[in-house]
Amino acid sequence: MSDTLTTSNPAPKTGRIIARNTLFGIGSQIALKIASFLISNILVINTLGAEQFGQYSIVLAWAGLFSVLGDLGVSQYLSREIARDRSKTSALFWDTVVLRFIFAVLASAITTIGAITIAGYPSEIVLAIVIYTSTYYLQAFLQPLISILMGNERIDIISVLSMASQIIIMILSALFVLGGLDFIWLIVAQLVVIPLMIFLHYRAVRRNKLGPPKFHINTAMWRHVIIAGLPFAIVQLSLSFSYQVDVIFLRTYWPDEVVGWYSTAYSLTLTLLFLPRAFNDAILPSLSREHATNPLAINPWYYTSVRFIIMMGIPMAIGGMLLADKIITLIYKPEFLPAALAFAIIIWDLPFVMYTSFSGNISTAVKRERNAAFIFGTTGILNIILNAILVPQLSLVGACFATVLTDMFSCLQFYLLLRGELGQGLKLHRLLRALLAALIMGLVIIELRDLFLPLTIVIAGVVYVMIIWFIGALTEPEQTSVKQLVGRVANRVRLRGQQT
Repeated sequence: MSDTLTTSNPAPKTGRIIARNTLFGIGSQIALKIASFLISNILVINTLGAEQFGQYSIVLAWAGLFSVLGDLGVSQYLSREIARDRSKTSALFWDTVVLRFIFAVLASAITTIGAITIAGYPSEIVLAIVIYTSTYYLQAFLQPLISILMGNERIDIISVLSMASQIIIMILSALFVLGGLDFIWLIVAQLVVIPLMIFLHYRAVRRNKLGPPKFHINTAMWRHVIIAGLPFAIVQLSLSFSYQVDVIFLRTYWPDEVVGWYSTAYSLTLTLLFLPRAFNDAILPSLSREHATNPLAINPWYYTSVRFIIMMGIPMAIGGMLLADKIITLIYKPEFLPAALAFAIIIWDLPFVMYTSFSGNISTAVKRERNAAFIFGTTGILNIILNAILVPQLSLVGACFATVLTDMFSCLQFYLLLRGELGQGLKLHRLLRALLAALIMGLVIIELRDLFLPLTIVIAGVVYVMIIWFIGALTEPEQTSVKQLVGRVANRVRLRGQQT
């Protein structure tokens, strides 16, 4: 079968916009993840210790379960509608703000009351939850501003402001823990930054003449907005359960230290998601617009993106599993050594999360969010069942397996959905070549385990890329695109070197 695609390609403008937004996202995410790794994953975790980091993770998990009530999908619906029709800003913005404020009251009350009456958390955790839920009222205005920028495909602005926000939060968090303050102050750091972010996003929207419109609301359309946002809300709720319910179950049956070990391994895994996350954020508004006029333009983006997701995710999972003990002992104190076993298992969730998050955005772009909501809903239920069975018996190992199996099930459902929607085109023979390259890379890692860890990672990565290139895992157009990208980057670096 020829590797030539028979579907229509996206317009060059769409490709340029996605590339621009992805590069801004990647640039900000690289800087952000380096800072986050040094501060959040090393300084904060090691300074707090396993028990306090476990308590902090419990606050985020419990609040995360109910945070969807503060939005109910209306912000994502606003982004999608603006991307398809820019005039929707005037019709929907202030109604979204008011609805989110009403939802914030509901969400904060349910979250706090539930923490006291259902979970029975101690006072320090309840206090931290109260502080966390107070951010919902500020988010009621911030998130619709972000939706305007998202709908107008200005992911570059969102990326820069998000990076600034996270850096300020990390600096404040570092100062607080170094000053001997407890985990509650990590929540305070997030709260105090939001007013500044509201101002900066509002200014960005105004300077780019994107709004916001004059204040007016139309309560008659609230029912429509809420109903239209429900599929997105179900997706958000399911993702919240997938990310948080394991921590809730662990806290129910095991000490806070166990929660800390598991959360350390999971947060380290999620740190590796910055590259696909930048692409996912960039692709949704552009392909939503493109699908409205040229539905076949989605197909090549899907086929190529999934191949690259697999080519990135599988070797990272194999390498992380084989080097888990060395990674954990290099980064964290000896008390976190049990997290190595959790990391060796949960790192296999990485390729599944990469694919499901990408597929969720593709589903939204092609207006199949109801199908995506069903998929995330069923996997959320499966996640609860697996955690209820495995965590009481197997502790953090059970939580890891529950997470991986859940996201594997989600991948299968999305694959079947999008294969039916977009057809075939993933080129299984090339994916098998990529898998072979990853297995050879794993053998190299086993042989080089005793070397300095960063050197082992670099050598294994170079070997993998060389094998991928020479055994034909990439199509000819993909190889050409990679060469052009490398050439452009090299030219820019050369020009900057000449200027300096």
